[in-house]
Amino acid sequence: MARKLKPPPEKPSKAYLVSFGDTMTALLAFFIVLNSFSKEQTGANMYSGTGSFMNTSKNIGLPGGSLGDRSRLTAQKKAPSPIYAVANDKENSDSVKRDGPDSDPDDKRIIDRQTENFKRFLANIDKSFSLEETPPTKSQIVLDSFENLNKPKKGEPYRPLGKSAIRIAAEAIMKLGSDDFKLEVIVWSNMPGEKPMLRTMDKAIGVQEQIDAMFTLTPQQRSRLHVSSKPWLFADAIRPRLSFAISRLDLATD
Repeated sequence: MARKLKPPPEKPSKAYLVSFGDTMTALLAFFIVLNSFSKEQTGANMYSGTGSFMNTSKNIGLPGGSLGDRSRLTAQKKAPSPIYAVANDKENSDSVKRDGPDSDPDDKRIIDRQTENFKRFLANIDKSFSLEETPPTKSQIVLDSFENLNKPKKGEPYRPLGKSAIRIAAEAIMKLGSDDFKLEVIVWSNMPGEKPMLRTMDKAIGVQEQIDAMFTLTPQQRSRLHVSSKPWLFADAIRPRLSFAISRLDLATD
């Protein structure tokens, strides 16, 4: 019995060239559309978008363009790009060239833009408000209270501090008897949003009014007591409801 002859090996299919050609056409159309939406319609934009592709295809050829088993591969030619010289009517050759990015006509080089803007902000604030430099902090301790704040009741003054928070407040306020101590009571918000911050600010005002009603402080002691509201930004730590930051000032530097 004669053996069946094996069929000759099939040639590699070139069906992928159809989808490849469609993809290249779609990409070319996409870049042309992007260039049409550009604000500056100049020849330089067109050259940078499609000129290099067309130049390569025209001078070298695409794969499969030559006869025989081998085909020429597309390669990028090293050729200088065109230079477009456009006159600028606004340009004044007599104007003074500035080295720095600052827009102020002071001919100074700005090394750190963010630092310079912050210094200007502090200078403007100092002109508008009477600011005093506080002495540096020598040491600090923070007492946290995780007790939930009381809810307001109708017809009664708002008293948000509970029993545990009142005991911590009493211990912290005792430190204000010394001139080198200051106290900051922080009411923490659960997120940095507008509505949560407004609710936290209302609670901070209630804490301040409750402290003023429960403790007798001199004007000097009251000036070293501050109540504020801040957002809690530490996702990996449990958020306290209140924090009492007791700071010892370094009065020796005055």
